[in-house]
Amino acid sequence: MRPLPAVAAAIAIAILLSAGPARSEAPPPMTSPALATESQARHDLRPRLTLDLGTQLWWTGSLLVLAGATQLLSDQIAPAACRWCEPPQLDVWARRLFLWQDTRRATDIGNALIVAVPVGAALALGLMAHADGASFREGAEDLLIVTEAVAVTLVLMQVAKFTTARTRPDAWAGSGSVTANSRMSFFAGHSAVAFAVAASGTQVLRLRGRTGWGWFAAATFVGSAASGWFRVASDNHWLTDVVAGAAIGTAVGFALPGLVLHPATAHAPAVTLAPAAGGVALRF
Repeated sequence: MRPLPAVAAAIAIAILLSAGPARSEAPPPMTSPALATESQARHDLRPRLTLDLGTQLWWTGSLLVLAGATQLLSDQIAPAACRWCEPPQLDVWARRLFLWQDTRRATDIGNALIVAVPVGAALALGLMAHADGASFREGAEDLLIVTEAVAVTLVLMQVAKFTTARTRPDAWAGSGSVTANSRMSFFAGHSAVAFAVAASGTQVLRLRGRTGWGWFAAATFVGSAASGWFRVASDNHWLTDVVAGAAIGTAVGFALPGLVLHPATAHAPAVTLAPAAGGVALRF
């Protein structure tokens, strides 16, 4: 699985789209004060300042590099033998039920979906930010948060793969190659990444108050489920690999945006610090 180049390309394109002609910050002449206030409140969401943008970029990039490096070095650092060698009966039953005869075709479709879901989601985020009149920075922040969710999910995936050393179904059945990768079945990376993108993108759009976030959620979650299903059909993963990946990706995707976005106007703290002459002042 190599979703990172596609995700990076999609983010770059979507950032450019979100940086299109800016809308006027001032409301049109016929806009009522109430509507102007409501519009301002919808857009007054900013990442928390516990980590500045540069720091967020640094640790996100570090996580992506860590995940990529462990994948490239898997032959050297993976366990020499499986630790989770036999599947439960549920997985055996699901393999018999869902396995395609043409596993290569199923693999190709699954690989296409793991590119299509993140790329489509990134483009949709950029276009929806632009349509909502968001600033370039806000659109870029949306995409960074989704990338953060993917980075965290990938690192968790690598830890699980090396720790459990689970045999893949094709290797278990004797039809696949016996390599380090054949002992890295749990949990399914395609499923985890796709669901992390779907969940984090949905949360970002919902917290931003973007119109159409429900349609985004429906499309991305359906695409993610299809991606996971084809990993079973292609004999690359067990059903429990895919379900676990979907659960972990969804959990990370839903949790992380809430850590970096907060509705500043709707839930403003009772006491805040504000710049003042000669230092700072408390504002009640």
